[in-house]
Amino acid sequence: MVAGMFYEDSARELLRQVKALWPQPKPKPQEALGAVIPHAGYVYSGKTAARVYAVLPAADVYFLLGPNHTGRGSALALSAATVWKTPLGDVDVDQELSERLIGFYAEVRRDEAAHSHEHSLEVQLPFIQIYSHQAVIVPLVLCTQQQEKLQALGRALAQTIRASGKKCLVIASSDMNHFESLSRTEELDRLALEKISALDPAGLLHTVRQNHISMCGAGPVAAMLYAALELGARRAKVLEYTTSAAVSQDTQKVVGYAGVIVQ
Repeated sequence: MVAGMFYEDSARELLRQVKALWPQPKPKPQEALGAVIPHAGYVYSGKTAARVYAVLPAADVYFLLGPNHTGRGSALALSAATVWKTPLGDVDVDQELSERLIGFYAEVRRDEAAHSHEHSLEVQLPFIQIYSHQAVIVPLVLCTQQQEKLQALGRALAQTIRASGKKCLVIASSDMNHFESLSRTEELDRLALEKISALDPAGLLHTVRQNHISMCGAGPVAAMLYAALELGARRAKVLEYTTSAAVSQDTQKVVGYAGVIVQ
């Protein structure tokens, strides 16, 4: 859907684009339960995304949590599709784990309307396709920042992962603060990243509300943190932080991008 806008629209050029973003020398994989990865156009946030994917361990299943930018559909919307497509081919949606997740938390609904004009998960797929060839996905977009719902979703994700017997990763797709000055964006992003680094999802949601931080994926990040905590997470590490100003040279309308792994 966003091939040719957020990333290259031919398989050959997309493969070249992603490989050019990969850090060299290739870093050693690290243990991880989840991650925060940005979803802007690759020219802006692709290197930060690649920095995270380069250290993630091999996984069988990626639970992809992203924000619902359009507001369409259910608050906790699981894709009703069986396959997602990019120029690199098809990625299967794990139907069994999707059903298990719904069983653990009934407020999760299959709702393709919430996904139909959403880019936040699609931009993650080429990285997964190239470096985790056999992986499948469970894609959800969230249109809520209610702590109770996000905590319940995190618990359900952890239960689903435990029951699966598979190696799973929970990816929260999020950019950071949007369209303020460079200094203000860095200040606000620092506040949010302090809460993420402290494994404090409730604190993150409060900080975002209190400071009017326009971090689009605060809900998905909180849900990922709740799931990771249920699975025994002990720390989070910010691997990279950058902003759109590094590419555009515009320091007045800036978007922040962070790459974080949770272990």
